[in-house]
Amino acid sequence: MPVVWGNHNNSDIYLNVGILDASTFSLAGPISATPIAAPTMFRALIDTGAQKTMISPNVINTLNLPPLGKILIGGVGPQAHYHNADLFYVAFVMAVLQPGQTTIMPGQQMTAVVNISGNPIYGAEIPAAATGGQFDVLLGMDILSTGCLVVGSGIYSFAW
Repeated sequence: MPVVWGNHNNSDIYLNVGILDASTFSLAGPISATPIAAPTMFRALIDTGAQKTMISPNVINTLNLPPLGKILIGGVGPQAHYHNADLFYVAFVMAVLQPGQTTIMPGQQMTAVVNISGNPIYGAEIPAAATGGQFDVLLGMDILSTGCLVVGSGIYSFAW
């Protein structure tokens, strides 16, 4: 079972995820038989209160994602608004440590394992102002419900 883990500040949980354009990437066949280039990485905020994963204009511009429709998004208040929607995959990239290795030094060559969400996400664009410049991906329950999120004293893990 793959797992990503890290530290949190007792308020927010951030991690880096890859985003892949679903119109140019296909998971036809087993994932292990699908060689891919390293996905473009973005900072994500885990949000258990969000039903859907959303991406910022930075992700959309970086990957040149075309809008495929609109999704009605509601927030904490009574107002709901339509947002542009895109089709993409979320990828979790994990370094593979060699036997006896406990850390990876900056610039060190490494092997990585890329685990890609099984189905493309039809997610909305989150307004840049809503991210506060802190993140580019809002990981919602459509991704989180595929695994097990554990939050402890200063640490988190997500396994799927």
